[in-house]
Amino acid sequence: EVTVFETGDFYSNTIRIRPLGSSAEPTTIYTSKEFRAGADFRKDRIYFVTNDHAPNFKLMAASYDAPEFDRWQVLWPEQDTVLDGVDVTTGWLLVRDKKDVLTRVWVHELSGKRMRDLPLPELGNVSASAYDIDKNVVYATLSTFTAPGRLYQIDGKSLAWSLLWEDKPPLDTSQIESKLVFYPSKDGTRVPMFLSYRKGMKLDGSNPVFLHGYGGFNVGIGPEYVRSWATFINRGGVLADAGIRGGDEYGERWHDAAKFGNKQASFDDFIAAAEWLVREKYTTRERLMVGGGSNGGLLIGAMLTQRPDLFTAALCQVPLLDMVRFHKFLIARFWIAEYGDPDKAQDFAYLLRYSPYHNIRDGVSFPPTLVTAGEYDSRVDPLHAKKFVAAVQNHVGQLDPFLLYMDFDSGHGYGKAKEQVIRDREYELRFIFSRLGMR
Repeated sequence: EVTVFETGDFYSNTIRIRPLGSSAEPTTIYTSKEFRAGADFRKDRIYFVTNDHAPNFKLMAASYDAPEFDRWQVLWPEQDTVLDGVDVTTGWLLVRDKKDVLTRVWVHELSGKRMRDLPLPELGNVSASAYDIDKNVVYATLSTFTAPGRLYQIDGKSLAWSLLWEDKPPLDTSQIESKLVFYPSKDGTRVPMFLSYRKGMKLDGSNPVFLHGYGGFNVGIGPEYVRSWATFINRGGVLADAGIRGGDEYGERWHDAAKFGNKQASFDDFIAAAEWLVREKYTTRERLMVGGGSNGGLLIGAMLTQRPDLFTAALCQVPLLDMVRFHKFLIARFWIAEYGDPDKAQDFAYLLRYSPYHNIRDGVSFPPTLVTAGEYDSRVDPLHAKKFVAAVQNHVGQLDPFLLYMDFDSGHGYGKAKEQVIRDREYELRFIFSRLGMR
């Protein structure tokens, strides 16, 4: 048994260990300023998932007698697909990877030898998993578009799936279907996008579409329950979720492709998604709305300042909008590892080029927009939303309504009572329906 000491930031870490109860100086078994490793400590060995010189991640292992990084052994070398997770039972390694943002599970011997695939019990994605060492079972959550996550258990020996728990909400999703499509970005990059829509949808350009994006911090898209979007889809709307660069859809390379001075790539991918939806006759500019929150709020701010002609309305939630001073407020200094440091001349130059607050142009009327923020947001200071809306409302040429909704009882979208969640979602949907001509 060991005591584990771990330090790090968003993208790198150091792991040290020492025997349980010992006061000796801990032994460093991994350290990097560029890469990270996640450790799973078991009775006889330590398993590591790391992106150290492996953007798509690899699985390694070490003994307690020789735990240092240079003694680790590779069990699953880096693949063309992205290693998404590993569960270790008493007899097997269950390795999860992502191919085109959809998960697969592979069965390996503890030595690392691949034996076979492990088919999922239904169509969906394994969104989370955890091993119960006492029962020798793996708990796995399967996510789908039309049902909340179902909790299964996988027997550690037989690898048989069995359903443990599922929620049965009152929402009708029987007429909703989803699919994964791909479209080319400005530079030719193939970008994935999920579409959810009502069965029988026609490609005649008449459908109201809500296009969502995030594109940052290694957060990607995947099958996810439509929840309150069901009422939008059942009324004929199409929900589009674009897997733009900056997320984890294709590993660290996909993330790095939109970090620092490459941030414009995520904006270009989102613009290309909107253009594709119009070109493929899902909708028209007059029936296309865009939305996103937090880093996705930055994305929407960039869409407003770069391509306001592309859509009819926008929903911009808890956004980051002043990119030359973001690091001066709350915890945002930790995001320098994602965006860059405005106090450095080179970084300042590219941040200023896309910073939404600094690119409001006189004579340009932005589409009707609802900006939301939480007064007690401890992540993104609400000053971003407040001063951006004030600047737009007062700049020469703004004709359409540009609204700010301040929630004085919550923060970054968290900590709300259920009644408040319902109230906030209601006004968001009312805004969406009103701008897209839906009833």
